[in-house]
Amino acid sequence: MGEDLNKTVAAFRRLVTTLNRAKTHERLTEAAGVRLDRPDVQVLVYLLDAGEPRRVGAIAEGLQVESPHVTRHVSSLEQRGLLSRVKDPDDGRAWRIALTDEGAAAAASCRRVTTEWFDGAISDWPDDERAELERLLSKLSDDLCTHLQDRFADTAAK
Repeated sequence: MGEDLNKTVAAFRRLVTTLNRAKTHERLTEAAGVRLDRPDVQVLVYLLDAGEPRRVGAIAEGLQVESPHVTRHVSSLEQRGLLSRVKDPDDGRAWRIALTDEGAAAAASCRRVTTEWFDGAISDWPDDERAELERLLSKLSDDLCTHLQDRFADTAAK
């Protein structure tokens, strides 16, 4: 492992730490005009990005958390009118979790604020560098998620 990779990992860790700070989350929800904790925002934005209702297990897998964790947040968000349950068209005995109009608006507002922060940070970047960032960050996300899923699947099988 080279020094360049160490610097890349350190920069990524610094970015993730900044985004996961409680103060950053408070500023996000304040700017978005919503009162939600971090896992609630993650569930709502995950469903917004998915573009369709999902089962609790799929949400948990997408967020890389355990299903009971998602179930607790889904129940709370459902009570607040931000989520609803809809019949699974593939299995009439199962339910999928859907955004309500209010939930979609809250998720879109949080996503808008985050996007504005990123846009502000890279506003002076030329278009080709912005496109390269999107391409490489998407590639890193896909490849690292796949690598870790494969690695931990091998560990769990032993």
